[in-house]
Amino acid sequence: MTDLLLHRRFLSGLRLSLTLALCALLAACSSKPREVEPTPLKGFERGYSVSRDWHRYIGFGSMRRPLQLLPAVTEREVFVVDLYGQVRALDRKSGDTLWRQRTGVRISTGVRAGYGRLLFGSRDGEAVALSAEDGTELWRTQLSGELLSRPATDGDLAIFQSQDGRIVALNAEDGSQRWSFQVSVPVLSLRGLGEPLIDSTRVYAGTASGRVVALELITGLPLWERRVAEPSGRSELDRLVDIDGNLVVQNGGLFVTTFQGKVAVLDEESGRIYWDADMSSANRMTALAGVLFIADQDGVVHAIDQRSGNTVWKQEGLIARRLTGTEIHAGLVVVADRQGYLHWLDPQTGAFVARRRHDPDGFAATPMVQDDVLYAVSADGEVAAYRLKALQQ
Repeated sequence: MTDLLLHRRFLSGLRLSLTLALCALLAACSSKPREVEPTPLKGFERGYSVSRDWHRYIGFGSMRRPLQLLPAVTEREVFVVDLYGQVRALDRKSGDTLWRQRTGVRISTGVRAGYGRLLFGSRDGEAVALSAEDGTELWRTQLSGELLSRPATDGDLAIFQSQDGRIVALNAEDGSQRWSFQVSVPVLSLRGLGEPLIDSTRVYAGTASGRVVALELITGLPLWERRVAEPSGRSELDRLVDIDGNLVVQNGGLFVTTFQGKVAVLDEESGRIYWDADMSSANRMTALAGVLFIADQDGVVHAIDQRSGNTVWKQEGLIARRLTGTEIHAGLVVVADRQGYLHWLDPQTGAFVARRRHDPDGFAATPMVQDDVLYAVSADGEVAAYRLKALQQ
């Protein structure tokens, strides 16, 4: 058992080194200029004012590391984490600290809240559950590889996906393992993972090889597997087709995006692809009124018709600004950039309608919305709550 554990740690360390090296190679080996200047922000006709309810400094955030430390928002609290293991519960209305817990783990995922628990993972492969009431640790389970995406839960099971390609279902009550499923992973991949998604009796997961798998929730038995993007190109860098964004299920369709690959919709039951289109994105996407909103790797925001895959509009005013994923706020599309700006877009036209700078240090993750209030967390740990108000025309 000791030899096996050492072997796993060696492979995990090797994979980490390769993914870190890949980040540097992606910048150095791109076919584009080495340094692309962010598009300067231009004036626009404002349709909304942005007010800040409160803001707090809560820790170290992501410190600009390539992590997605998504907060969790409930009816009463905002739960935030930082990469040094601090978890904090804030009152959603006032921003006041309700409790704080120092876990001692190197947190590397966003936090998932539900059923009285907080779930997250670490760079050392630890799956952790805390009490949402007071932060007390409920359980901690060692998994086989680094965790980089938020887990999913239905209250009975907690689904974690590790960087070594293993999808694991844990008993949400005590952290014991119910089942695991192994997917193949390429030698090189982006440093990130798509979130597993629970929908009814199934678990869906995107992989670093550009595939989506559907598993039976209770048993972990595979139902179908489908390749969304085909690796192409001479180098391993050119052949990256990771699925690092979220999956969206609506109206019987499973929507997915890949890096250097496709945006596509699959039949939820069979995995058959209805349509696909060229797209490169590792960001979170959102949907509203039959339209997908996606920020791609170049900084272009796309509105894609869900039925046909046709482009409704594109907003190219944020090219090279290193965008987060998209979110829906008060009926508008919102996206954030590397320089700390929040941008609100009209969902019908893509035109800018509001803007606010949150923090020059950028964002630890895509902002989250609850009850028309947007919660943003900066890379250095500033949390703020924002509201929109339509301006009189």
